[in-house]
Amino acid sequence: MKQLIYLIFFVSSFNLNAQLLELDYRSPVKRESLFKIVIFKHFMAGVNTLGHLDISTEVLNTNYSASNGFMTGLSVMATSSIISGNKDDKKNNLSHLLNPIGGINGSIYLLFPMQAKEKSSLKLSTRMGIKLIQGTPLQGFENRFLSNYGLLGLLYQKLLFEDAPENERIDFWVYPHMMVSQTKEKDLSLFFDNELEPISYGYGLQTGVEFNQKLRVVLLLNQFLNTLAPESVGIPVLRFSLVYRR
Repeated sequence: MKQLIYLIFFVSSFNLNAQLLELDYRSPVKRESLFKIVIFKHFMAGVNTLGHLDISTEVLNTNYSASNGFMTGLSVMATSSIISGNKDDKKNNLSHLLNPIGGINGSIYLLFPMQAKEKSSLKLSTRMGIKLIQGTPLQGFENRFLSNYGLLGLLYQKLLFEDAPENERIDFWVYPHMMVSQTKEKDLSLFFDNELEPISYGYGLQTGVEFNQKLRVVLLLNQFLNTLAPESVGIPVLRFSLVYRR
């Protein structure tokens, strides 16, 4: 059953970076196909309920937006921890693993339009990526591990306010999604005391507000559901982020 769940995610989960969701719900009449490459597009600071404070930078983003609303691209992120405030090293490592943009992170994302209106839209958002995470080993000296991951969910976004002459606007979005993570058994022993499964799956819920297409306030809730230690690495983790988009 677990292998089947992972296979479904592996085939379908090409995703869009959580916290960096591209908000675009122009009507098809006003939309044109566009391809662009941007470096150092997003800068982010985040804190979560495990006591972690980190900063992130989107190093590279390639994006193709089709006239019918379909969108795809490649994103490369780098995240560095400033404070690891939990006394339990397994939970410190869990913080990196649950963060969709944790570590040195590369991902491919796709969005498929489902419903489009003048001031709102609904899309299927899916992504697959790989993270190189610098963690805290429970034994030995190895301090890095790789994790493959995928997300699949629905993205609803709505324009709450717009004053075109003053170039002011406020956007809202909510993104419920499923997630899966694959980690080698050796790394699970070194960093999680084998309390996580090689294939872990769970859920996520992200919501936020964007001001003038520059500043975002983001809340993100994640939890693994099939852990061997629900009270340790199976707890829900809430993350708060501020994102600046140049």
